[in-house]
Amino acid sequence: MAEDKRPSPREMLDKLQAEENKIHMKEFGRLKIFLGYAAGTGKTYAMLEAARDLKKNFVDVVAGYVEPHARPETTALLEGIEQLPFLMVEYKGVKIREFDLDAALKRRPKVILVDELAHSNAQGCRHQKRYQDIEELLEHGINVYTTVNIQHLESLNDNVSSITSIQVKERIPDSVFDKASQVKLVDIEPEELIERMKEGKIYQGMQAQRALQNFFTKDKLIALREIALRRMADRVNHLAEEEKKLLGSGDYSTGEHVLTCISPAPSNEKVIRTAARLAYAFHAEFTALYVETRNLQNADEKVKKRRDENMRLARTLGAKIASVNGEDVARQIAEYAKVSNVTKIVMGRTAHKILFGQTRKTLVESLNQYAPNLDVYIIPDLHNGVGQKHYTIRKNGKFLEGLIRGPDILIMLGMMAASTAAALGMKYLGLTEANIIMVYLLGVMLTAITTSGYICSVLASVLSVLLFNYFFTIPLHSLEAYDASYPVTFVMMFAVSLLTSWIVSKIQRQNEENAKRAYRTEILLMNSKRLRRAKSRKDIGDELASQIQKLMNFTVIIYMKKDGKLQEPSIYMRTGIEKNMQDDLKCDYINRAEQAVVSWVFENGHRAGCTTHTLPDAKAIYLPVADDDNVSAVVGMVLEERREIGTFEYNIISAMLDEAALVLERIQQMENIEKCAGNH
Repeated sequence: MAEDKRPSPREMLDKLQAEENKIHMKEFGRLKIFLGYAAGTGKTYAMLEAARDLKKNFVDVVAGYVEPHARPETTALLEGIEQLPFLMVEYKGVKIREFDLDAALKRRPKVILVDELAHSNAQGCRHQKRYQDIEELLEHGINVYTTVNIQHLESLNDNVSSITSIQVKERIPDSVFDKASQVKLVDIEPEELIERMKEGKIYQGMQAQRALQNFFTKDKLIALREIALRRMADRVNHLAEEEKKLLGSGDYSTGEHVLTCISPAPSNEKVIRTAARLAYAFHAEFTALYVETRNLQNADEKVKKRRDENMRLARTLGAKIASVNGEDVARQIAEYAKVSNVTKIVMGRTAHKILFGQTRKTLVESLNQYAPNLDVYIIPDLHNGVGQKHYTIRKNGKFLEGLIRGPDILIMLGMMAASTAAALGMKYLGLTEANIIMVYLLGVMLTAITTSGYICSVLASVLSVLLFNYFFTIPLHSLEAYDASYPVTFVMMFAVSLLTSWIVSKIQRQNEENAKRAYRTEILLMNSKRLRRAKSRKDIGDELASQIQKLMNFTVIIYMKKDGKLQEPSIYMRTGIEKNMQDDLKCDYINRAEQAVVSWVFENGHRAGCTTHTLPDAKAIYLPVADDDNVSAVVGMVLEERREIGTFEYNIISAMLDEAALVLERIQQMENIEKCAGNH
């Protein structure tokens, strides 16, 4: 009998996985940055010289976009180098020249020159920022040469602003700079740079005169040069540490974990940037924590927008975003720091006031009390000055509506009426005033339990004192009191009532927070359980859409991959949309523009669409369902109000997609095994 030499299922699976790994392994391009500390240092000139050297060695070099210069020596270096045509974009009736990313990807040279790394693209381009264009080129295996000035690095923005008194608007994440394969500092003496400016080699006419009077002063240029040199030294040290890790001669982890907090405060940007620099210097894990309080939940749109911007900034600087709920902010920060092994906390300076000018404990002081073993770095807001009015959170128009509701008022009045009736009965039975006061305290407590917010319980505290005075003190049926001890009784009664209602309200808020955490855990567990039962891609899509809509009530669009291609989408309309409108909306959600965004997400493995920096004009935000670099599906969520998904909800959705990616990978492997077994 011939021996069966067919491969086992395990061997077939290993072979298929090895083949898939070869397919999905990407050869990334290398980025070389020519860094300067000001305009005119010769960055573009140095880049073009390097390109000409490559050209002499028969390397395929193309100029994708080189900023037009009035300097003949720079323009001369472009001669003999192939130049891609500009992408002409019309903006407000004016034709603007931009880098043509698609032309570069189609040409696919060995090295491409793309000037001005920090440039913001015109509306209508695929990406909002040029560094994103360059990242896409690198992901397609194209080497890139580019230029940037030190003041455009995000983490250094506050330092540069304090030196130049200019707020740089075009900034790049530090991660782009740090991931560069090579950074060349194009250095020049400040005196020589000023002389070049006077000779009209950088700017001309009045523009040159203004620059010499403002930005191009010797002291400012020296300071900027020092920042550039220091940042280069930090980069060298960082690379040396990474090299030691690779060789096994250094520690694999410093054990440092830097935490900062996200808030809508105007000074929070500076705190986040400082924390990012600290994390970089210590080779530490970096986390940004957002503590959501009731005040922040009810804040107006302007405050929420600033909070979202600070959250994006932290994410841009490489922070992991975490979100917790609670009214005691210091305690929440301390608890998170303990469970996450945080070693350093970076905070802004706070100085809250209460009545009569007395200061209460600051956030930092409370934090030191809860977590005395943590290193706390306090960042002052030097720009705002000592006498600045303290930042407050403005409430939106719905704030009072949420605190004072008709049914709650009726409940409060009913409780006070019932308490008064019970107290009158006790008086009739000859019970003491102490028993009557206890009845009113019980009424206040029940009011706090059965109503939302705290306004009704405060009103009940006031009303209980007035009713006690009116019905049970001499003279009766008036708000006067002859006994000199009654004012003390009223004050104590009001204080105890108020304290009782506050404690009950606090317990209710804690219960809400616990319920929210439990809800998140329940969704994730339920999603995981149901996904693992799924036997087909359709089952997975149905379950994902169901859980997302349970969480956010979005219209969900899911594209599944099969045989290396995306299949026709499944659309799950949100509740509340009339049936006669659904067909038209479905067509809008899968039109050519939306399909282009989906294709980009599928090919690149990054999110895109509404509220992102890539193809932001889309109607939906599209997220890849991916395990490493293998994208197995694309999930779209229609954001009708074009507002970012909250951190809490986004983290849940991300966890659900990660779970779905594992299940889809399992289904794909089973299909491959069946296909392979069929061939044998």
